[in-house]
Amino acid sequence: MRLLYCVQRYGPEVGGGAEAACRMFAERMAARRHHVEVVTSCAVDYHSWADSYAPGTSELNGVVVHRLPVRAERTTAQFGPVSSRVLVPPRAALAVERDWVRVQGPDLPDLVPWMTRNAGRFDVAAFYTYLYPTTAVGLPAAAPRTATVLHPAAHDEPMLELAVFDELFRRADAICLHTPEEMDTIRRRFRFEPLASVVGLGIDVNPPPGDGSRFRARFGLGDDPILLYNGRIEPGKATDELVRYFVRFRQSWPGPVKLVLVGPPVVPVDEHPDVVVTGFVDEQTRLDAYASALAFVMPSYFESFSIALCDAWAIRCPALVNAHCAVLAGQARRSGAGIAYRNAAEFDAALGRLLVDREMRVRMGERGRDYVLATSTWGQVEERYEHLLHRAIEHRRRGRHR
Repeated sequence: MRLLYCVQRYGPEVGGGAEAACRMFAERMAARRHHVEVVTSCAVDYHSWADSYAPGTSELNGVVVHRLPVRAERTTAQFGPVSSRVLVPPRAALAVERDWVRVQGPDLPDLVPWMTRNAGRFDVAAFYTYLYPTTAVGLPAAAPRTATVLHPAAHDEPMLELAVFDELFRRADAICLHTPEEMDTIRRRFRFEPLASVVGLGIDVNPPPGDGSRFRARFGLGDDPILLYNGRIEPGKATDELVRYFVRFRQSWPGPVKLVLVGPPVVPVDEHPDVVVTGFVDEQTRLDAYASALAFVMPSYFESFSIALCDAWAIRCPALVNAHCAVLAGQARRSGAGIAYRNAAEFDAALGRLLVDREMRVRMGERGRDYVLATSTWGQVEERYEHLLHRAIEHRRRGRHR
């Protein structure tokens, strides 16, 4: 097949679960001898959308990448007032919602002309995620010319309720989903039964070994038990709440324990002797961090799938997750490898039990690895995904015939 992916950012320097998932799909499909191209912005930073890459065409790991320049950088002074009108009731007019999508960015004036010229060269055009103009504008431009697959990465969040997305989900020939909870969310929100499949995401179940002692020595962690978080450090991921819960727990817990946050801090973290922020680290250091952890924690309220959580389970590391996120709670429930907490008191109880009950940690860790092996090896995911792509092509063929 000839496959096109359209995504807001693309590249090894890009942090973000959805963008990383898109790149993994693109590279995996290229490795399976499909012809794969990507159209994206020149941006790395999703706050400003400032051009970081040069516009034009290049190749990355067997994938042809087309980068389009951003019209203008986004500013808080520009985006804030529009967001206030759109995301705070009463509901804004549809034209205002469309303006919000454009201002949110990346605003790519060349995207529609590019799709008009090129989408017909492909058997399928896939769009990741629903939220950005690359999909909201790009998918309707591609749909008259080729089969389309939407990777929405949808979850319960205020933006999903905007009317501007009503037609988008119905316009796609097929929808690729991460979890059963994402399917439930789309059915509830859009009130239709899409041509869709829960494909999931592939996990590296045998990563290179990490060295926990090396990680501890590098960041001065000694022998203290470590509760690990890996990802963006910002309120949008609820890391501020995680730090508050941990500091509260630390005030009453008699033994040693440290919270280690691995990732770029978008918002500074309040200093505490038992809270360590590493900043951005390379892949080997990330693996070392996982190897050092007693348990992993994912505090986010808004996830469509957590790669970082499954990475922890792949190496038999038990987890704490935010019960208010249906996807995380579902992953924890199905695997038996995570404890879901709803508030600070439940966080205290769950972390305290993990710290003292080694047998439970081992049991949960084994369940986590078994779950990942049963559901998320790349071979399984790739076969489910290729089947969905063929269904999308057939759906478009039948639609054109009618």
